[in-house]
Parts: sequence; C-alpha cells; structure tokens
Amino acid sequence: MADEASRADEGLGYAVNAPYYELILPTEHWAGVAASLGALLKDAHTVAEIGAGTGYYTEAMLGFLPPDAEIFAIEPARVMRAALVTRLARLPEAERRVTVLPEDAATADPGTGLDAVVLLNLVMHFAPDERERLWRKWAKALNPGGLLIVEAQYPQRTEPVPPSTVPGRTLGRHRYDTVSRADVAGDGMIRWVSTYRTWDGDRLVREETAEFDCHVISDERLSEELSAAGLAPVPDAPEGLRVWRR
Repeated sequence: MADEASRADEGLGYAVNAPYYELILPTEHWAGVAASLGALLKDAHTVAEIGAGTGYYTEAMLGFLPPDAEIFAIEPARVMRAALVTRLARLPEAERRVTVLPEDAATADPGTGLDAVVLLNLVMHFAPDERERLWRKWAKALNPGGLLIVEAQYPQRTEPVPPSTVPGRTLGRHRYDTVSRADVAGDGMIRWVSTYRTWDGDRLVREETAEFDCHVISDERLSEELSAAGLAPVPDAPEGLRVWRR
C-alpha cells in the first residue's frame, strides 16, 4: 500500500484525469451520492473521508453534517490535494471543521474516534491483503455504532467491460465525455482504460487516456471481509452504496 501511496503522491496515477475529475460524470450522479450520504450521516460528528479527491463530497458534508461536526479529508495524491485545499480554502466553515491529511489510508490517523468512515472510488485500488489491513484499521477507529460507507463495486466478476460513453458536464463552449472500457489484466484484476474527450460543438478538441489496474470485489467478497473485521451490514442502504456498522 505504501508503494501505491508513493505513486499517488507523485501524481502519476491522477495526472491525466485530475483536470477532468468533476467533469466526467453528470451533475446528477454527484448530487445523488451526496444526498445519500446526507441521509446516512445526518447525526455524525466525526467523519474520515478517505480519498477525498477534489473535495466535492467534503464540501457537501459541510452542508449537511451537524454544525459542530469535524471532517478529516485524507488525500495522498498531490495533484488531487491541490484541488481539495483550494476548494476548502474558499469555504469559511472549513477553516475550523476540516483537517486535510496528506497520508494514505494505511498511515493516516485522525487521532480521535470516528462516527463514520467514507471510501468512495477507492476500494478497487487495494489488493486483498491490503484490504484486510484497511478494514481492520478503520473498523477499530469507529465509535460503537459508527458507519463504514463504500460504493457498490463494478464489475462484480473478473470479465471484460465493453466500451461505453458517459456524458459529462459542460464548461463554457466545451462539453466533456468519457469513453471507458475494462480489460482482464490477470486473476481478479481488470484494467480500466478511460479516454477523456473535450468537444467544441461537434469538433473533437482534445482527448487524453488514463489506465488504472483495479481489483475486482464482489458484494459477497466485500461482505466476508467486512464481517471478518467485526462490522455488520446495514439493511436498506441507499442505492449504489454499501454500508456497514460497528
């Protein structure tokens, strides 16, 4: 995990997609996940957001957590952390409520018990043995009754994912979309290949491609791992999220 964190801190994994990060999915997607988090975390007072990225959900949480709630935004990738800190610096309420930790998931330490741990767009980057340590560490950090929240993993099996185009957002004269596919890259591994495209009307202005090797984690495997860490599933979790309680 330390090697992954080192690569991330150098920006090698995110140098291509960081400029497109909040443009590559429709606004409705971001808003929908934020609304689900709001329903789950309305009473949380200490939250660790692992892999905070550019801070979209960090900012959203400031809007729906209790006024005295504290957030620990954990982001080891320097290029992503630059966007995160820039975003938070313009929010007056972040000054006393958000602490940015530049360590990775294995080494970050908020130094207090947590009511929730949020990991979005992150879990697939960890190998099974790394996940075992990850779950054990953060389950232990949770207060009794605290929640661990991840998104549903896709795909659920080690198989190719055919190319598809996901419409993104528009900024000024440009609109953005992403063409993504996944190839099998080994036992339990797939390689996501994503091409980020910039359009001016019907004219393709720019395209850049990033590749990420990811571990496939089925709901069944996730359930086994989190149960082994001493967590219990929360029934009727919001669509697209998997929620576990200490």
